[in-house]
Amino acid sequence: MKLNYHSHFCPSNDIVFSVMYSKRYLFSELISAITGDEIELDEEPHSQASLREDDVLLNSIRFDVFSTANNKRIYTADMQRSYKEARLVNRTVYYSCRALSTQVVDNMNYEDLKPVNICFILTSHNNKKAIRRIKFCDVDDHDVYSDVIEITLVYVKTVLKSKDKKSKLYLLARFFDISSQKKADKFVLEFENTKLEKELIVMYNKSVASVNNLRKIESSPYFTERLNEAQLEEERKKAAEKAAKKESEKWQGVIKEVISEKDTIISEKDALIAELKKRLGDN
Repeated sequence: MKLNYHSHFCPSNDIVFSVMYSKRYLFSELISAITGDEIELDEEPHSQASLREDDVLLNSIRFDVFSTANNKRIYTADMQRSYKEARLVNRTVYYSCRALSTQVVDNMNYEDLKPVNICFILTSHNNKKAIRRIKFCDVDDHDVYSDVIEITLVYVKTVLKSKDKKSKLYLLARFFDISSQKKADKFVLEFENTKLEKELIVMYNKSVASVNNLRKIESSPYFTERLNEAQLEEERKKAAEKAAKKESEKWQGVIKEVISEKDTIISEKDALIAELKKRLGDN
């Protein structure tokens, strides 16, 4: 098998993530690897890449992918490549609260609320622990006050340092860490005998085979409006680098043209001197 790496739509790209993990098998494997919960889904997960008319939650909160599992819990998954730490903390809390508050409560039956687990996959952040699990706890004795909200943060860089190279979480971290065709080829060689790896490759190749579709999703108002400050800064940086490169190429062209004209003038001058010498010699 071959993983056809795309430099822009890499495995950690949030558009690619939304497309790939809107599939039941991959979403279930991802959540299982992160939370340890073995879940089953009755339908395909909801995704920003394919909004449905009934996606009230997605219209309220910009999750990448989410689904309600057979254990009556709501699981969400978001890919985050860059984000300010303070803003990340408040965002995860906001998302979890909104995922809870958008649920309809009939006749004051708050005990029927579906617990939510907000999962953020962080590719550029550092942390001592590979996974952080946050719940509402009593400040004094640290007992869990309620399990209706749980926040799970996955630090890809830390997972990659793990000694357990056979876990599904490590495999997924390696997949998210692919940043070149060389890394993609190495990933294929190391995990070629696993079902999860094969499904990741097949789904990724299918996703990047339709680059125009990915670009259409990326440029849609739903996605452009959700760009965070760090992502906007990254886009501005890329645009500046592109403009600088274009300007550099322009001046390199001018310099080459000047050098070429200079060489032409020198050649003409040398030819003229040679001609004058010849005539003086004839005389």
